[in-house]
Amino acid sequence: MYKTIKNSRYLLIVLKGTLFLILCFLFYKQISKITREQIASISIELPILFVTAILLVIPNQWFEFLKWKSIVTSFSSITHKDELIKSYFAGNITGFVTPNLLGNFIGRMYFFERKYRPKIIVLTFLANGSQFLASIYFGLISITFLGFKPLDIPTFSPLFLIIFMVITLFLYFNFEKVLNRFKFLKRIIIHLMNNFKIRFNFLLFSILRYLIFSIQYFLLLCSLGIEIDIKLIPIIWSIYFWSTLTPSLWFGKIVIRESISIWILSQYIENTGIILISSILLWFINQGVPAMIGFPFLKRIKQ
Repeated sequence: MYKTIKNSRYLLIVLKGTLFLILCFLFYKQISKITREQIASISIELPILFVTAILLVIPNQWFEFLKWKSIVTSFSSITHKDELIKSYFAGNITGFVTPNLLGNFIGRMYFFERKYRPKIIVLTFLANGSQFLASIYFGLISITFLGFKPLDIPTFSPLFLIIFMVITLFLYFNFEKVLNRFKFLKRIIIHLMNNFKIRFNFLLFSILRYLIFSIQYFLLLCSLGIEIDIKLIPIIWSIYFWSTLTPSLWFGKIVIRESISIWILSQYIENTGIILISSILLWFINQGVPAMIGFPFLKRIKQ
């Protein structure tokens, strides 16, 4: 049994690694088409939009912090706000170096007693799952009404979207009832009982955060010279949709999101250099900077 699980893990790692290498190759092929003239022509034409995009990292991180605060207040009254903030930023850096940012609980749980750690892990996965749902919902909304140009996917009936959302939302708020059949998951189920409010908060904060970093991407593109067109927003949603479904190895979605961004936006934007620069800037301000802020707090974890 153990050998089978171990072999499955190795196979998963190999598959992820292979997919990542393929994406790196495609990314190289895409950026090799970008000329020096295209890069040289890029400049900040609307500074106010550029600055606004950077400042939006504050509410972006704030809503993620509120999810973490909801987790902590579910098992303890906050008497040390300093610990709450330090643990949050420590989680940012451990999430940064793990696939799909899923390891953020690693840096956070060591700031709390051992008895609270199982609940922290379970609820953090639930919070991360709510962000995944937000990306899927908005991505499907984009494809439902706009189709998907790179793959010639036409628009489809909104009824499918409604049915999908109803089913997934029901499972999101009630899935411990399904898991209850598996005895080995009993300990996990205990941490999921009677927490409708925290799930609602997770989903609400995730949706608000999703809208913020969608707007950030839009503002960065427009600040670098792309024509201001609100239709870019749902196209950006499709980028997040496909990048969310694509597994990553480390550093968030670096390379993956850039590859998908160029693949999709190059259908609408001639200068692919602007797409690349905007995507890297967005990754840096939303993931790189918060991770660097959390680096000093890893000393506490080591101790």
